[in-house]
Amino acid sequence: MKKNLILFTLIFLSNAYEMKSHIIKNTNDTPIRNKNNLTTIQKPINMSIGNATKGKNIFRKYIRFYCKLTNDKFTIIHTQDEWEDIAQAGKFKEEMFKICPKLKKIYQDRWSPHLYQFAYEYASDSDNVLLY
Repeated sequence: MKKNLILFTLIFLSNAYEMKSHIIKNTNDTPIRNKNNLTTIQKPINMSIGNATKGKNIFRKYIRFYCKLTNDKFTIIHTQDEWEDIAQAGKFKEEMFKICPKLKKIYQDRWSPHLYQFAYEYASDSDNVLLY
C-alpha cells in the first residue's frame, strides 16, 4: 500500500512539474525563462496597490542622487493621464529607464507600483505640492 502511495505521489509531482514548465497563452502574460531555463509567466504589475509615500521614499533614497533628479522634476515629466497610460500599457519600467538609463543597474520591479503612485499623485497637472 505504501509503495503504491509513494508511486502515485511521484507520478503526480512529475506531472505537476511538467505542467508548470509549459507556456500558457494569454494576452496579458509574457513568457520568460528563469535561471533554470524553465518557462514561467510574468504577470503585469498591479499599479493600484502602490503607496505614494513609499514611492517618494524610494525615489529619495535610491533614485534622486543616482539620477541627479529632484522629486518635482521627476513627477512633472508627465501629466496624470500620461502616467496612467504608461502604467496601463505596462511600460512604466521602460519609462523609468528613458528618464534615467542608469537605473537599469539598480531598479527593482517591486518599486514600480509605489513610484507610479508617487508620480501620479504629484504629476504636472495635479494640485498636490511636494514638500521635502
